[in-house]
Amino acid sequence: MDFLTGQFTPHAVMLELNKLWAANQFAQGGLLLMVIGGAVAYLRNLPRAAYNWCYERLIVTMEVDSKDASYEWFQLWLSKQHVSGKMRDLALKTRHDLEGGFKVSSDDDAPKALLSAIDGTFYLRFEQRLFWFSASRERMQGNGTLIGFHETLKIRTVFTNRTAFAQLIAAAYRTVRNPTEPKIEIHTPRWNEWTVSSRVKPRAPESLVYSSGLFETMLGDARKFLDSEDWYGDMGIPWRRGYLLHGPPGNGKSSLMTALAGALGRSVCVLNLSSLALTDEAVTNLLSEAPEGSLVLLEDVDAVFSGRERSSGNDSKLSFNGLLNALDGVTAQQGRMVFMTTNHLERLDPALIRPGRCDVHQFIGNATRDQVARMLERFYPQIAPNTSSCLAARIEDGALSMARVQEYLVRHRDDVDGAVANWSELERIVVKR
Repeated sequence: MDFLTGQFTPHAVMLELNKLWAANQFAQGGLLLMVIGGAVAYLRNLPRAAYNWCYERLIVTMEVDSKDASYEWFQLWLSKQHVSGKMRDLALKTRHDLEGGFKVSSDDDAPKALLSAIDGTFYLRFEQRLFWFSASRERMQGNGTLIGFHETLKIRTVFTNRTAFAQLIAAAYRTVRNPTEPKIEIHTPRWNEWTVSSRVKPRAPESLVYSSGLFETMLGDARKFLDSEDWYGDMGIPWRRGYLLHGPPGNGKSSLMTALAGALGRSVCVLNLSSLALTDEAVTNLLSEAPEGSLVLLEDVDAVFSGRERSSGNDSKLSFNGLLNALDGVTAQQGRMVFMTTNHLERLDPALIRPGRCDVHQFIGNATRDQVARMLERFYPQIAPNTSSCLAARIEDGALSMARVQEYLVRHRDDVDGAVANWSELERIVVKR
């Protein structure tokens, strides 16, 4: 500062600061500590910064969510690798039709078990590349109660393209699905999410004994729908298709749907609307999040609703309007095929089965004489055609369900002579009816 003029000059300021610095040891020590502290903090964070820099540029991560079908593939695949012995936090899954896994007993009817990782990190070399897997599990709660678990598997590897992950995914897929022996995945709700409950062999078309041309007609309609996404879009029509299979019980309504799934190479989602756990929101979420390409089956709708009211004895929380909104509301899934079955068409409200919700109504009735004859020929290839026709002619059209005829033939499956000799047993059932 120029004390004569009362003004600051840069030179004067520097002179004053130098005097203050030379005379004040506290300022010198404080500045030195600040410099040393800053250097230490920088050096201490340098490894983490270097790690983060390398991680962001060299590490590729793929996250597999338990909601996705591939999660089970990886859990089963990992259980077959040598690292399975190093897993410490495990979840147990048991099922008779579980692909892979291990038998819990030497008994023929013993279920299979699978131990899958739910927490921890482990390393594995695959196709000359190192991967590390991190499993985690989170409890999901609603209104203070446990409503399920959310599991995640993170898979990491060093600097790669997507080919390495594609190979890993394909290996996991082959563990569950054998391309030489295709199976239909049956999904059921668990904790308001879809889970694979079983895998079954698809029915061979020649094993189906429906009225002439029924299966072929239904299959043709389904294929035409699946191939018409662009047409539906151009026409401004929601790309959804609904089927109503109705008729007396025991004639293969659900079997027809699963046979179509096998012919189309699709999975099946079975939803029991009478479940006490189902609410309007839960049904909407399940139908909007059904696995892509799956066929949804709503069995025995008349057991849930009679008209717009809940059927007697049904305590389900699902409302009639909630079901309608789930079927074709704004969140309804595109490309979805829904099959409803009912034994009592007259009990269903017209709003539920109108076009747009149920576009195809297919009656599946009791056995015709032609069906009975074809059932006989299927069970007994050695039987003479005139014999099967004569036996079938003794049964009135529509008098017996297919299930009843099949039960009789199964009982005599190794005794064609006995089946013919005791055929009057089926005739007496018709009389009693």
